[in-house]
Amino acid sequence: MYDLGKNKTILAYWALAAISLFWGSTWFVAKIAVQHIPPFQLTGYRQTLAGLILMLFFLVKDKKVPPLKNILFHVLMGFLFFTCSNGLTTMAVQYIPSFLGALLGCLFPFALILADFLFFKVRLKNNLIAALFLGFVGIATILLSFSKEMSGKNFALGIVLTLIGVCTWTIGTLISTKMSLKIDPLRGIGWQMFFGGIFLLINSQLFENPISFHQISSVGWLSFMYLTLVGSLISFVCYIYALKILPLNLVSIYVYINPIVAFLLGVLFLDEKFTLQVIVGIIITFVAIYFVKKLNTAKLN
Repeated sequence: MYDLGKNKTILAYWALAAISLFWGSTWFVAKIAVQHIPPFQLTGYRQTLAGLILMLFFLVKDKKVPPLKNILFHVLMGFLFFTCSNGLTTMAVQYIPSFLGALLGCLFPFALILADFLFFKVRLKNNLIAALFLGFVGIATILLSFSKEMSGKNFALGIVLTLIGVCTWTIGTLISTKMSLKIDPLRGIGWQMFFGGIFLLINSQLFENPISFHQISSVGWLSFMYLTLVGSLISFVCYIYALKILPLNLVSIYVYINPIVAFLLGVLFLDEKFTLQVIVGIIITFVAIYFVKKLNTAKLN
């Protein structure tokens, strides 16, 4: 007899494997892409196109437009998640190694806990504070290995832009979890990508010198298509599907794999810096992420 539930679980594991590899590779591809297309223009085209495809698919399927309050929510989330977070982190990889951007992106659980503490007065236990401190030690260990590069303003700017991107993703997550709107994330993500992409294209006109289509090289087009179809469209659908079927703590394993994929690709093909100190820092950071996620999950249960 055909076991539909088992088949869904298998598909969810494949979806998890996909996002673990694909999202890690997007940092590498983005670093190549921004050499050919300005970052806001790149992410604007990417998210607008991916969002439009998802929007049209569900509009044809459901034959209805979301209510106005849901659309306004998607506008806000699109601005925070895609205009700010994705736009700024894409700009940042111009100045820092792609794997460092991916690793700093892993600080999201740390930022979420600190935001809960600062704005919602959630009490932190000593073991959680220790895990947070360990994470910052790990990041500091990595950054100290780039002390020579840090003296240049662009490298420091890349770090700051990435951290701002982490903060805006954290703010968006907090807002979405505190609001009581009943929204299917798979149907909502397209609207958020679309609106976020539109804001990015506006930013590109204001702050960049956007290039015309015929000026984009073949490498630029290939990178753009990969980021759009694989990095945005396929990966986000896989992520939401995996979340529906698998436990959250299992799905979150992608957090550890993404920087490793970005690191291997960056070292092998972009000649990014590879030292023992970087490896030690990555290990310390991963250990801290593990304990932060474990302790925070236990606190919520």
